[in-house]
Amino acid sequence: MLTGFLVVVLVGAPLADPNAVAVVTASLLGLFAMGMQSATVRLLMKSVASTNVMTTNTTQIAIDATELVLAWQAHRRAPAHAAAAAAYAAARLRVAGLFPIMLGFLLGTATGTIAYVGIGTWGLLLPVAIMYGVFAWASAWRGAR
Repeated sequence: MLTGFLVVVLVGAPLADPNAVAVVTASLLGLFAMGMQSATVRLLMKSVASTNVMTTNTTQIAIDATELVLAWQAHRRAPAHAAAAAAYAAARLRVAGLFPIMLGFLLGTATGTIAYVGIGTWGLLLPVAIMYGVFAWASAWRGAR
């Protein structure tokens, strides 16, 4: 889907008319790619937070960070209190679990923006190349087992 998205965007550029066939096709292929990525994470990585619904992750990390601050304050006031220590430890684990996803999202967004401003739609070649590299690595790893 992502490769199809790239081809349609490069062949159909410029994509100025939102009702053009190339724009609608690229939009659908992009949505399909996101849906497949989301389903793959949910099916293969059940204990991992969603990797493409950033509104949910952003909300969750804000809640977890707030709970972390409150738990830290409670633990600081009563360091010997077991429940405060447990709440603080649990809040730290939740924030630590979402932090890499949020950092990856931030870095990916910044990199994508810089690539688009610098080289336009050709910047899509890098994520597609990374994707095929991961496919090749996974195939080689699976074959070696």
